[in-house]
Amino acid sequence: MSWHRKTQSQILGACALLAGLVTLTAAPRVEAEPALDRVLASVQASNQKSCTALSIAFNLRIRYLSHFPVGQGQELRIQLRPIDGAQAAAEILTRRESLRSPDTKFGHIRAIDFEAGQAAGPSLVIQFQESVHYEVSQGGDFQSLIVTIFNGSGASGCKADFQNQTGLGGWSTSVTPSVSDNAAAPVGHAAKHGGGTASDAQKKQASALMDEARAALKKHDFDAAAAKFKQVLKLPETDNSAEAQEMLGIALQKTKKNDEARANYEDYLARYPSGEGAERVRQRLDGILTASGDRSGQPNFSSPGGTSGSKDNGTQTWTLSGSASQFYIRDDSFRTVRDPSLPQAINDDLDTHRTHQNELLSSLDAIATWNGNGTRGKLRFSGTEEHKFDKDDEIAGVAALFMDIAVKEWGAETRVGRQTRNSGGVLGRFDGAVFSVDAAKGYRLNAVAGSPVARRRDMPFEDDKYFYGGSLDIGPFNGMDVSVFAIEQRDRDVIDRQAAGAEARYFDADKSAFAMLDYDVHYETLNAAVLNGSWTLADKTTLHGAFDYRKSPYLSTWTALQSQGYPTLYELLRHKTLAEVEQLALDRTASFTSISGGFARPINDMFQVSLDVTATNFGGTNASPDIPATQGTGNEYFYAAQLIGNKVFTTDDLLIVGARFADLQNSNYYVADLSYRFPLMESLKINPRLMASYRTGATTDLVEYSVLPSVLLDYYFTKDLSLELEAGARWTQTTENAVRETSTDLFFTIGYRYDFYADGSLEQKVRAAPYGAGAPK
Repeated sequence: MSWHRKTQSQILGACALLAGLVTLTAAPRVEAEPALDRVLASVQASNQKSCTALSIAFNLRIRYLSHFPVGQGQELRIQLRPIDGAQAAAEILTRRESLRSPDTKFGHIRAIDFEAGQAAGPSLVIQFQESVHYEVSQGGDFQSLIVTIFNGSGASGCKADFQNQTGLGGWSTSVTPSVSDNAAAPVGHAAKHGGGTASDAQKKQASALMDEARAALKKHDFDAAAAKFKQVLKLPETDNSAEAQEMLGIALQKTKKNDEARANYEDYLARYPSGEGAERVRQRLDGILTASGDRSGQPNFSSPGGTSGSKDNGTQTWTLSGSASQFYIRDDSFRTVRDPSLPQAINDDLDTHRTHQNELLSSLDAIATWNGNGTRGKLRFSGTEEHKFDKDDEIAGVAALFMDIAVKEWGAETRVGRQTRNSGGVLGRFDGAVFSVDAAKGYRLNAVAGSPVARRRDMPFEDDKYFYGGSLDIGPFNGMDVSVFAIEQRDRDVIDRQAAGAEARYFDADKSAFAMLDYDVHYETLNAAVLNGSWTLADKTTLHGAFDYRKSPYLSTWTALQSQGYPTLYELLRHKTLAEVEQLALDRTASFTSISGGFARPINDMFQVSLDVTATNFGGTNASPDIPATQGTGNEYFYAAQLIGNKVFTTDDLLIVGARFADLQNSNYYVADLSYRFPLMESLKINPRLMASYRTGATTDLVEYSVLPSVLLDYYFTKDLSLELEAGARWTQTTENAVRETSTDLFFTIGYRYDFYADGSLEQKVRAAPYGAGAPK
């Protein structure tokens, strides 16, 4: 059995923190199975007067643990843990992912990466082009992280409010600039306006410059047009000033200077908040915000009627963004077994070689958005193709394929297709639809229907299972959001799952908490009870804790198929009564309980120390006819200590030293881990790593030693194109009952990632473009 499958089975039965600890005892290879979906969902940037706020969203629920360096650095590493361990096992199947870096006013970003196999456990790494000051916090939806980058050494003059808004992808986080920030152009630099009163000569000069600028626009010479419009604006205010600033924004957009265009549009709305021109500018500004994925940082330049950008005036904006990657993966093992109690046969093959992976993994994640005519929408595709060279086999699958449409005036949104949802009682990926609408201020109704998707290659509704349900989102009120839900899942006319529950979230500047209950009404059994939270103290010490009780797997009638040999529930019902099948489901469902706690504390500007303790108990299953009972693990304990250092030997390095101990039912694990990341040049970083482990049997004479050296290279050709290469080996010697086994594992991966982005707009009404029919389209 290859390493990734052993690791996955451990994760499926454990909480996310336990997954991070157990993973460290195994080789950190790229997984053989393509990721069912990307872990990283999106990044939004809100550029404000004194800061840039980032909202980095995930496709699964996560909780923030700590970050380092604490307040300033060029490489920020954020430690996190998935809340839903089983979903994490399905999603975190590749070691690394990346997001396209957004344009930011402060702290220009080189790369945003998710790393699952590092010594410190799952982490998000943000690399800046220079050292910056920042703060990090949990997103209020518990499906995002918030990073605020400051202009200077602190947060003075910059305040960002993080408010929860319901959305079809779960609870989303918005970032709203403070009132004081709205007074200035938040992105780029708006063109300077001249002062005083214009003379007759200056008015004639402005008119002549406008004629020249319009002519340049018709010739698609946008740089020349922009220069002429800026000359008009440097003059005192004239009848041409408003049009010049509007046209300047258009010229800047055509040359892809969106930050500068946005600044000019927002400055326009501050100066000229009413009139037909203001409505056009609002629409164009709305297009830039949609294109950048950042709608949350928009200042409230409302029209006299109290709406902001409610009229489309024929303008439609669109974006296309995504990420494509290809990786060649090779993983071989060599094994030698020697039993001294047996004579060695001449024909025994004592040295065996096995190729676990020899494949090309190709992935594409693409999102198209559009906005206009009172609606906005999104189309997303995420898929993988795995070509196995040694088996001449192709594995292709679709993780996500959906369309999302919102009607702005109604506050309604619907999403149809293959998608993932982590709230409202929905347990991950499904084929179906969600409808969501604002019922009143602070209240939102959601309805969902579909069929669960177990495997990426499954066709829609393949297992004849379907579900339907509804939920009510309430809040936020005083930092608290609550959602209550009810859901029912059936296999034709047989109840598979029937549950009700609630989720609650609390979030403020230094504290966050998440709680969830899921009760199966049909089986009268608690399916899940989760409570976790974190608290950052004034000295930047971060405390975190979690309690997690779950049925493993979630209780459903389909669980009865385990160990039965029948492909579907109805095949089983031909041989057993429904009561017998439901009892089988109860007998085959175990319980998993986990309690964890820890803290991270900065020692100084260079080092941070962290400690974590976790206790788990995986319960057994009851005996059924022809199926014996399974024994639980009993209480198992995990301990971890870690030291992270920044700027230890160079000005841009990162050192991680970790020690871990696992007190398991049948063995004890000791792990030492050393990782060092440093730049060879500005665009090339190298990460050598050495891990050693020692395992002893608790009930047998088992003794195992393991050493794993590896090296990872990251080379950034451009902001959007990067190359990754990793190679390593693991030597293991295991002795049990006098039988000695020696194995060597060699792994190698090389590949590239390319992030792409494009946007544009369509002017459907000629009268909306005052520069005439010959203007650029």
